[in-house]
Amino acid sequence: MRKFSIAVIAGTLLLAGCSKGGGLKANDAIKAAIEAHLKDNPALSMQNFNTEIEKVQYKDDTADALAKFVSKADPNAAVEVRYQLKLDGSTWKVVSSKSEGGQGMGGHGGVMGGTLPPGHPAIPQGQSQGQSQPAPEASH
Repeated sequence: MRKFSIAVIAGTLLLAGCSKGGGLKANDAIKAAIEAHLKDNPALSMQNFNTEIEKVQYKDDTADALAKFVSKADPNAAVEVRYQLKLDGSTWKVVSSKSEGGQGMGGHGGVMGGTLPPGHPAIPQGQSQGQSQPAPEASH
């Protein structure tokens, strides 16, 4: 009976470990990390858009994710951002991000004549999506 109890406990621990690893490689874990990262930016009004995870590629303790932010006011207005994440213990952390462009915002990513989604930070004058931009800096 004692051996059976030990086997049940060992099996339970093994299954718990497997489900934990599977949970870390799930879109929900990546989405939570991105939203936690964005929450630190006071210029964003997260309640004004929905976050959708389009694609995630995992490699060891890193992930490359493509997120799509869709305006709640205008579902045709969306911006895609590519995120690099690193596993920190049992949670994902955003390392860097780079805009992949937008759609449904006047055909110019919300810059030339279009409007930005509600809560989006202002884009500097004279800068359009077609201009070359400096390399993205690592996020904090």
